[in-house]
Amino acid sequence: MMRGLQLLAVTVGLFLTAPLAAGQVTPHTPSVGSAERTAILTALRTHPDMRFTFRHLRVWNDGSRAIAYAEGDNGIIGGFKIILTRDGAAAWTVIWGEGDGGSNSCIAGARHYRWALDLIASHHAQPDALFPGISAQTRELEQMAKDDPDSDCVGDLEGGPA
Repeated sequence: MMRGLQLLAVTVGLFLTAPLAAGQVTPHTPSVGSAERTAILTALRTHPDMRFTFRHLRVWNDGSRAIAYAEGDNGIIGGFKIILTRDGAAAWTVIWGEGDGGSNSCIAGARHYRWALDLIASHHAQPDALFPGISAQTRELEQMAKDDPDSDCVGDLEGGPA
């Protein structure tokens, strides 16, 4: 009798957790040499000698479209944070970025990061799973913009909101 109850408890436990595990999809990192990684590198490469060192390279597929986040160093210009998107069989397109270099106001940075946060969410991805720390960074920039609207606090901004 006791063994039967234990077996029933294990079976029910597996039954209840299986759907949760199946639904826990996370962004993936394309394998070195894969077609997906090569296509992303093609979109990022603006100079033939560019070599990339990634801290993060994550892709989220949302049906026929996808969104990717890349962070690292390109060996020529310096550090970068970039968001790319792809629809269907189209090529990857860089649509948002922050790089080393000049600075922009905290107000512009807050707007830039909020737009990225909303863009990621529109692809049904968890923003911090794709772009580590974006939620906290956005809140921090919004607070800095509120506290001192004239301050500069982010690097060069590209793409994103107008």
